[in-house]
Parts: sequence; structure tokens; C-alpha cells
Amino acid sequence: MKPASILAEEEAVPEVELSPSVIRILSGALDAIAARGVKRLSMSDIIDASGVSRGTLYRYFSNKDQVLSAVAEFVCTGFESGIREAGRGQTDPIERLRAVMRFYSRYTEENTPGRIFEVEPAFHLAFFRSRFNRYNQAVLDALEPTFDYLDGLMGKAVNRDGFVEMLVRIQLSTMLVPAGKEWEKLVNDTADNILKWALTIATVREQSKEGTQ
Repeated sequence: MKPASILAEEEAVPEVELSPSVIRILSGALDAIAARGVKRLSMSDIIDASGVSRGTLYRYFSNKDQVLSAVAEFVCTGFESGIREAGRGQTDPIERLRAVMRFYSRYTEENTPGRIFEVEPAFHLAFFRSRFNRYNQAVLDALEPTFDYLDGLMGKAVNRDGFVEMLVRIQLSTMLVPAGKEWEKLVNDTADNILKWALTIATVREQSKEGTQ
């Protein structure tokens, strides 16, 4: 079997439709990884955790490596589609930022079963390292209208790549040090704080213009 650090990056992901059975398998596999780790994980563990029959599991996946790669892709594509959907339909740029932040916080919590990072850090690290740029791009796409608004408000371009990478890195850090209620409030207040910051810069900019006239 390949090392977990390589597995999440290289193993070919089977072309399977996300039917209810497949989703049960992948969700169960996540729970099984959290409980046993990748090295001790068996196909029987996945069957027990997902509640599907052996025949159903082997209909879609031939071995454990395929399941693990499919799990990684399942989590990543779920994040990509979910965060873009969170921003879609939000015409107010700050409400869009607020919706994206709420989704990101919720998705990270819901898709990180208890102890999974402690039990299998290598697999988890390989997953995020191999898909870090995809996470950044998804957040960037979702927040494009927000950045356009902030650019116009302040009269200068926001460093979009840097801002997005900071958001992603900060949220991932909660897996190392669990966040409490104070952190959740800080995250929830992010959109309002950024708006205040941008408005302050815009006001100073206008006052500066008036002073030079």
C-alpha cells in the first residue's frame, strides 16, 4: 500500500456517480478513518461504518486506496461547489462575504470528524497540501464581486490572492487548535469589520482629496 502522504495525491479516483450508496460509503469511510486511521483501515471497517453490503462497496471500489482517494476528492469538490453556491444569489457584496465565511466555517467543522487529524495526520496533511490551491481558487471565485466592491470603495486594488490565502490558512489552523465561541464570533464579525475598515480608508481618501483642492 502507498504511504498516506502520497495516496491522497496520486491514486486514481474511480469515475463513480455520487449516488446515495456512494455518498454513504464515502461518509462512512471518513468516520472509519477518524476511528482507526488509514493504516489500520480495512474494507470491512468501511462496510461497517457506512452500513452498505460488501457487494455494494466492491461494485464501486476495488480496494481501500480507491476509496481513500475518492474520499479526498469528495470532500474537496463538495467544498468547491458549496462555497460558490454560498455566494451565488447574494447581490450585496458584504452579504456575499458573510455567507461565504459562514459556509466555510460550517463546512470545515462538519467534514472533520472528531480526532481524524490526531489519528491520521499524514493523510489529512496530504489532502490539504494537494488541494490547497483548489480551495484558494474556490474562495477567490466566490468573492470576486466583494473584491470588486472593495476596490471601488478604497480606490485601490485589494491583494486578492493574499487575502484569500490568509482566509484559507486561518480556517485550516482550527484543526490544529480547536476554535471556541470567541473565535466563532470573530469569524462571524469578519464581514462587518472589513466593511468598517474599507469605509475608513475611503473616508480618509476623500478627506485627503478635499485637503489638496
